[in-house]
Amino acid sequence: MSTLTVLAMGASMNKGISRRSGSPRPYNFAQVDYLVPAKTFVNEEHDMQKCGLEKKGIPMKEDLTLLAKFAQLTFPVELKLTLEADPENPSRNIVVDYAKA
Repeated sequence: MSTLTVLAMGASMNKGISRRSGSPRPYNFAQVDYLVPAKTFVNEEHDMQKCGLEKKGIPMKEDLTLLAKFAQLTFPVELKLTLEADPENPSRNIVVDYAKA
C-alpha cells in the first residue's frame, strides 16, 4: 500500500456501451481527477508553452461506497489517496480510499 497527496477535483464511475469503433463494446471504469502544475513541452516539431494547472487522472476502485465517500467532499480539496495494486493488472495502482491531507 502506498499514498499520493493530490489536489483532487472530483471522482467518477462510468459504464455503458461504446459504439465509436462500429461494433458495440462495453466499458466500465472509475477514476479520481486531480490538478498538477502545467508543464511546457518543446521538441523539434512542437513548442507548447503552458502555465497554471492541468488535469490528470488515476484509476479508482469500482466501488459505489467509495464514490459516495468522495461525493461528501467540497472540491477542490487536498487529499492523501491510498493506493493498492489493481487486482486485474498488478503493475498498475488504483485508489482504494483517501484521507484529508
